Amino acid sequence: MNNSLSKIKTYLVVVNSPKGSIENDNEEFISLTLSTGASINGITYVNARVFNRNTLIGKGKIESIKKDLENIDADLIIFNRGLSASQERNLEKILNRPVIDRSRLILNIFAKRAKTNSGKLQVELAQLKHLSTRLVRGWTHLERQKGGIGLRGPGEKQLETDRRLLNKRIKSIELKLRKLRTQRLTNRKSRNKLMKNVALVGYTNAGKSTLFNTLSNSNTLVADKMFATLDPVFRPINISKKRKVVISDTVGFIRELPKELIEAFLSTLEEVSSADLILHVLDSNDRSMLRHKQSVEKILKEIGADQIPIIHAYNKADLVKANLNTINTFDHIQISAKNGTGINLLLESISSKINPQPIDILIRIGVNESKIRSDIYTISNVLEECLIDENTLELKIQIDNENLSRLKKNKKVKAFESKISDCENEYNFS
Repeated sequence: MNNSLSKIKTYLVVVNSPKGSIENDNEEFISLTLSTGASINGITYVNARVFNRNTLIGKGKIESIKKDLENIDADLIIFNRGLSASQERNLEKILNRPVIDRSRLILNIFAKRAKTNSGKLQVELAQLKHLSTRLVRGWTHLERQKGGIGLRGPGEKQLETDRRLLNKRIKSIELKLRKLRTQRLTNRKSRNKLMKNVALVGYTNAGKSTLFNTLSNSNTLVADKMFATLDPVFRPINISKKRKVVISDTVGFIRELPKELIEAFLSTLEEVSSADLILHVLDSNDRSMLRHKQSVEKILKEIGADQIPIIHAYNKADLVKANLNTINTFDHIQISAKNGTGINLLLESISSKINPQPIDILIRIGVNESKIRSDIYTISNVLEECLIDENTLELKIQIDNENLSRLKKNKKVKAFESKISDCENEYNFS
């Protein structure tokens, strides 16, 4: 199947369990399907008391669907629940149509959205791992790509060949991703030396990218569609006068995110698990907000990020007629990324979480140490700056303990607890 389902005519099967609740998020399932560019030509709802081991749903409902398909033009059948490989095959035989489940649908959306080399590799890896569990003569095209020379040993069956080719490609992608991961780790360490990292997380389509643009005065892609952002984007932002942090926009979460995607995007999600602060963006205009909040918190726990300090930003307050049952505190803030409501309070909250009780201190550096001076302006609030003599620059700064410790490790920087000289010459660095 192609990565994109664009122009494909679909028939949806919504299977609700007796427990209901989470499984019954039909609007989300429809939105997921439409996000691929596919059309929905039919939909049926199944209330299942028990799940059939072979076909998930009962024979009577399958016959009903089969009858529907006689009058409905549908290229593909999509189930809102996970299907085992055998269930998928059995349903395809009976209904005489390709059948995929919700996980496969999400994988297709990710494939469509991936733009960077890293994103494409991560999606492909997820797809291949998903395919490896249900491989049935699906990779014969690889043999043709390789010319068929030396691919098949004596007596080797086609399925075995396909699996060998599949595993070979998986290992190749994993190697490339490990190299990219090492590169990202190096970049992350370099960023973290200078500034704290704030990671934006949230359910897909909660308004993360809009908030990211508002905070950073940038213009990254903002789209009213699921998973518009796959690869993390980084920007420095001012959280107070001359105080900066790095903010990162990450992939949107969704309930029951396929295991293959979590594993494939683990290196990307490390940006969240290594953050100094998490900013959880929620769509306060969504009636499923609390359920989505729980889904995000579940994933944060899975990636080991549940112990990181967090701020909950209840976005789209401009669309909410009544006040939320939340209080504007430094942990829970009502905002509108679109019109700027609550943004100042949000910045104050970030500042209080990231830089508690800054220290006033004097430092001296050589007048020619422009790189060190630039770093000082990045990691601290410079209150005063003056020239002691033709070779020495003195700066009075506000800085947190962690960055001060890093600064003191530089032998070219001298720190003092109090002012030791009368400095009248304002330094103008140009």
